[in-house]
Parts: sequence; C-alpha cells; structure tokens
Amino acid sequence: MSDEEFRQMMAAANAEFRASLPARITAIDALWAPIAGGSATVAQMEELILLVHKIAGSAGTFGEDEAGELASEIEARLTPYRGAAGIADTGVREEIAAVLGRLRARVG
Repeated sequence: MSDEEFRQMMAAANAEFRASLPARITAIDALWAPIAGGSATVAQMEELILLVHKIAGSAGTFGEDEAGELASEIEARLTPYRGAAGIADTGVREEIAAVLGRLRARVG
C-alpha cells in the first residue's frame, strides 16, 4: 500500500467515524435519560459505560481528540456506578449531564 493509499484509507475511516458520532450520541442520550431520571436498569448503566468507553478509546485515532477526552471524562464519572442501576447523587448526575452536553455540542 502506498502512502497516498494509506492516507485515503485513513481519511475515509475518519469520515466514517465522524459520521457515526451523532447516532452514538443519540444512543448515549437514550441510555442517560432513565439514569438521570432514576428509572434505569443495571444493564442500561453498563451499556452507557461501554458506549462512552468506545468513543473515548477510538476518537483520538480518528482525529476527534476533544470528543475522546469528553467521553473519557464521562466514563471516569460513571465507572464508580458500574453494577448500579442509577446515580443517587444529584450533583454527580448534573456534572455528567454537563459533560454530555459538551460532548453533544462538540459532535453536533
């Protein structure tokens, strides 16, 4: 593979990743809503953590460093609640919601 072919392949992968972000944020929002509202399940919490983990882990590779950092921050705030169905601390929920808003704006 030539350097030019590699650059084209990476450009296509970057574009595909960026194009996938709005749908990922929609999925995150759908999982966050019951957690924020106090009606979530453990499975929803686990899925939310997994989704933000995937963005945190791959965003930098595709030139979306800020989105990756924001997703990593969300993951760090959610990880203590792994195995729980919700977050009782209103302050923590508000902090996560604020970072989610910044991620949503970055992707938007």
